[in-house]
Amino acid sequence: MTAERLAALYQRVQDGPIRDASTWHWLDYNFTPGTEGSTYFAPLTLGALITVDEAMPGYADEMLGRLESIGGRDRNRDDYEAISQWLAELVVVLHLVRHEWSEPPVLTMEPTAPSTVVKKNPEVMVEVAGHGRFGVEVKSPNLVNHQKSRGRQPWQLLERSDVKPADLSGGVTLPRDNPVKDYLISADAKFAGFRDAYADFQSVLVIVWDDYVNEPLTALLSPASGLLTENSFHKDASGNAVSYPNVDAVLLMRHQHQLQRGMSNLEPVDDRMHFLDYGSPDRFPPHVLVPNPAGQPLDEEWVGALGGWYPDLLPGAENNPGSMVMWIDPA
Repeated sequence: MTAERLAALYQRVQDGPIRDASTWHWLDYNFTPGTEGSTYFAPLTLGALITVDEAMPGYADEMLGRLESIGGRDRNRDDYEAISQWLAELVVVLHLVRHEWSEPPVLTMEPTAPSTVVKKNPEVMVEVAGHGRFGVEVKSPNLVNHQKSRGRQPWQLLERSDVKPADLSGGVTLPRDNPVKDYLISADAKFAGFRDAYADFQSVLVIVWDDYVNEPLTALLSPASGLLTENSFHKDASGNAVSYPNVDAVLLMRHQHQLQRGMSNLEPVDDRMHFLDYGSPDRFPPHVLVPNPAGQPLDEEWVGALGGWYPDLLPGAENNPGSMVMWIDPA
């Protein structure tokens, strides 16, 4: 990365809609010269775009164009969450570019399967000689209303079971499992064409959550209703559990709050150097790697790159499926 490229990208932002005084953008302050954001958020973000662009030419222009389009609505929370999703993708793709692969990788931005009629693109595909092709899809749900409910209600149901909200005294936060289901459906469809086209293709769905990783983990593995179990709440017309054979694993990241802190120009919490720091297996919090029984066992090259831990190797209640939480004195 050169200073000239960074300066050119920074100038593009100055001349574009993010800094347009006639409209609203959440990141206007962070790209305003002389602000705290201009010395923290802006150089880290633009530097990351340039780093990825060196491996996948055109990435910086494409991603910055997307970021510029997420605005125009004064303090709109959906736009804020869309920027968080944008950053989540950047964190994962930046990590894949920087990872030390066993052989020089070929990375393809938003690849298209050769036999696919309907063009559905994951974020990136990595090809490594001797290991094949690896498709990566990144999702980060809007948790705003869920977080508000979680902080106010005395009860939280993590799974779909015989326990109903009416059985509990007081307000109840319901499982946030529908986005996980939708992500699996979408990723399975996106990866299907690659699976058909390449015998050596494998895949992962990365879900970037907040610090309450037991929520998506329960959505996947709950014995009562987990989406990757025979008792999945997602049924077909015959009442059978729907499977997602083109998704080989799901990686759960506790990172949304880091992105929000970064947008506020705050230092990260836990063992992270900055808000775009993906982390590593020896630092807290760990990523949780959940194999899909309906998929293929991941090649160790991909497992090593993801840096996640299997749930049965992780201590702590947050790294295990749960059924219900009772919050004491919710705010």
